[in-house]
Amino acid sequence: MNGGPEPGTLVVASTPLRLSLGGGGTDLPYYADSFGGDVLSIAISLRVTVAGRLGRLDGRFRYSHEQTLHGDKGHDLGDPYVAAALEASGLDEPCEITSFGPVPAGTGLGSSGAFAVSLLAVTEALAGRDPLAAGRAGLAEAAWQLEAVRLGRPVGRHDPYVCALGGLRRLRIATDGTTEASTPPVAPATLDRLQQHLCLYYTGVRRDSTRHLAAPARGREDKIAALHSIKEIGHEMTEALCAGRVDDVPALLRRHWEVKNAGAPPSSWDGAYTTALGNAALAGKLVGAGGGGFLLLYADPDRRDRLDAAMREQGLQPVPFTFSTSGTTLTRVHLDERDPAL
Repeated sequence: MNGGPEPGTLVVASTPLRLSLGGGGTDLPYYADSFGGDVLSIAISLRVTVAGRLGRLDGRFRYSHEQTLHGDKGHDLGDPYVAAALEASGLDEPCEITSFGPVPAGTGLGSSGAFAVSLLAVTEALAGRDPLAAGRAGLAEAAWQLEAVRLGRPVGRHDPYVCALGGLRRLRIATDGTTEASTPPVAPATLDRLQQHLCLYYTGVRRDSTRHLAAPARGREDKIAALHSIKEIGHEMTEALCAGRVDDVPALLRRHWEVKNAGAPPSSWDGAYTTALGNAALAGKLVGAGGGGFLLLYADPDRRDRLDAAMREQGLQPVPFTFSTSGTTLTRVHLDERDPAL
């Protein structure tokens, strides 16, 4: 044994997804390493959950998500994230791990970062350590290291930090990678009003964001200039929300849409966006690198039914959500304990 939890103990880690409100993309290494990143983002009620337990009679490892994988060793499972997490945690005892959540991977809500956080929390706990000993920021940094260093993905710190910490966060990344996560002084009533006006729609598109996250092979100067503008929009979004000016948000989202689409070929979602603007939406943006997964709209809450109907006609599915104040949670369930009521 490795000092892990008692036999029969199920370890469950749950991490929220997030919505970028401003500065998205400035955390990516090719930008942040030269200019520093600055992102305003908020956790939401949609979550990625990973559960794990030690011990299998066949002496093998098992991982289940969209399919079930088996292996004699962790690296035999065929899932790079699980193999990397087991290696990082030094966990070589047979175990089974399952992950689940309502949002498919590759849809722009930070699911890979949230998954890395939850997965690493579970493997660390199974290895007999407290994954929250260094705080949620420490767990977030370890999850980023897993993705960026062990797996070599060109990801920024936005997703693991905001998802692990929860709530509204301003994330500032220095050129040396030093990361400061602060909570902007936004009144709860302001956040409530913002939440009432934001609508999320699933496009049905999934994509591997890796090629969109990496430094562009062409048009680098234009991309950098766009990220400079997006960073400034993030600053103005932070100032507006701290001052309670929710009515400033639509104009900032419209500027973001214009910056992201300047010089780009027509998008397959331009028609849906135009339809949204004709049906109660005041502004919006595609969520995630490369566009696709979700369309975030700002609209009059009293006209939400009309907007939902129009988006359904465009093939987009409304996705209810709320802002989440909690970050990663870790629960140990002792399945062999007798219910005292029995």
